[in-house]
Amino acid sequence: MTNPNKIGFTCGDILLIPDFKEAVVLAGANGLHRPITRVNVMEVPDVIDWVRPGEFLITSGFPFRDDPDAISDIVPALASRGVAALGIKTKRFIDEIPKRALEAAEALDFPIFELPASTVFSDVVRDIMERVLVQEARELSLLQSRFQKLSHQLLHGASIEDVLRTLDGMLNNPVILIDDEDHVLLSPQAEEAANRAGAPMAWARLKDEGALGVTFLTFGDRRVRAYISSVNDKYGHCLIVLLEWNQEHSVVDQLTIERVGILVGLEMMNASARKEVEAKYIDQFLQDWLSGRIVAMEDVKLRAEACGSPLEEGVGFYAGAVRWVSGKPPLKQLQQAVKRIRSRLSGYGIQPTLLEGGFAFVAAVPPQGHVRRAIEALSSELKPLGSEGEVSICLGNKVERADQVHLSYHQAKKILHVSAICDLREPFIDYGRLGAFQLLYLLPESEEVLEYRDRFMLPLLEYDRKNGTMLLETLKAYFRNNRNGKKTAAELFTHYNTINYRIERVFELLGIDADDGDDLLQLQLAVKLLEMRPVAEPGGDKGLTRSG
Repeated sequence: MTNPNKIGFTCGDILLIPDFKEAVVLAGANGLHRPITRVNVMEVPDVIDWVRPGEFLITSGFPFRDDPDAISDIVPALASRGVAALGIKTKRFIDEIPKRALEAAEALDFPIFELPASTVFSDVVRDIMERVLVQEARELSLLQSRFQKLSHQLLHGASIEDVLRTLDGMLNNPVILIDDEDHVLLSPQAEEAANRAGAPMAWARLKDEGALGVTFLTFGDRRVRAYISSVNDKYGHCLIVLLEWNQEHSVVDQLTIERVGILVGLEMMNASARKEVEAKYIDQFLQDWLSGRIVAMEDVKLRAEACGSPLEEGVGFYAGAVRWVSGKPPLKQLQQAVKRIRSRLSGYGIQPTLLEGGFAFVAAVPPQGHVRRAIEALSSELKPLGSEGEVSICLGNKVERADQVHLSYHQAKKILHVSAICDLREPFIDYGRLGAFQLLYLLPESEEVLEYRDRFMLPLLEYDRKNGTMLLETLKAYFRNNRNGKKTAAELFTHYNTINYRIERVFELLGIDADDGDDLLQLQLAVKLLEMRPVAEPGGDKGLTRSG
């Protein structure tokens, strides 16, 4: 693959200089595309420590006059240091270049030129460096022209997408931008390349790998060389990727991408500042909406539309709150989660915000939609934030009108409160899943409730304390498993007969008839009350205590 718009002075260009018309390429012809940036003369054997990448190294052969085969050993070292090529003047100190040296150079695509005996090194340095400097001046001029064109675009209101489109045509290669939220912007040719891949490209993985500079990417059955540059670090971790799709990259192409990174970074900072202001308005709207501070339906519609989220006709609304089972994440993480989820889950009708120190949201569900799909998507986004991935999404009942959302949120807060008191850990909890806890939560903290609970629970607590038994835990598991002895035994890793004995002992201590449904119901309600309002520890204050 060759580039008709080649930039830079290369090894192949040496043969175009009149003074080199008698020079011969003895090996490494496949490396004639190597760029030359300087010339150095080697007349000492230890030159390897002084060479620089891009150098055209020339020698009279004097360092090898006693051991020409030493050239064979220095060739791999020169190639590894990035030296562009080696020119050797023969017939004065050495008659010919050893075959082993030429074979090594050929294998490395490292050009070796045989220079005629009449070659004057000062002329070589002058001729090549003049051309190198001319090429560098051209490159700088082209780079400046490109930078000015792109700057002019942005100053006159062009979007980042417009800049990528310009780069696409300017460099005749696809360009990809990956921002700090892993959003991917593709130039027109990049879209074609992505379509060729067949499956979605994992662009964000490039950020995780942290590879900058030259790398290789695979599109379907095609492996492509790519140049990756980091965008202005002040904005965030963003990358610009230039694919070598139609033609080879030049040094100026790579410098263009790096310079553009500065412009794009500044534009993204501006866009981010605008988004931050917009996000504050959206947060304020959602907080007012959920709290019921927006009374009139018309006001809800107007503010929703002003925030870019117009209310659709016929949708139903749910409000929810999130309980972090194993500890709430830091505020910074929650703020980032709101920003990320607002972007990723807008298609699910999810609008999150932070309210009253917690994570709250509104879900707008179309007539034929189901809220469960939206909740599952939200749960997947939230799990990485929670310790051990434990989060419970507490969902209020559906309301048909936007000005009733605060009622659904009020229910969600109640559900969260009850689930915290009762230590319910299901990933999704609504009123239906609260079961008896919904009614028991409404009971006042009275002496009658205390006496009811203690009549059943205190004898079991006292018996377990004195005898080191597990009657109460066994009873809880027994009810959890719908009074199935085998399942209870499996949960507690205890023999089935032991479970039966413990349950019989419970009924005996409490004077309960195992066949009387009313007795069993009263006992189960007492267990639920204990879970909501534990008995004070021995020696502590008497009465009911709330946990959570």
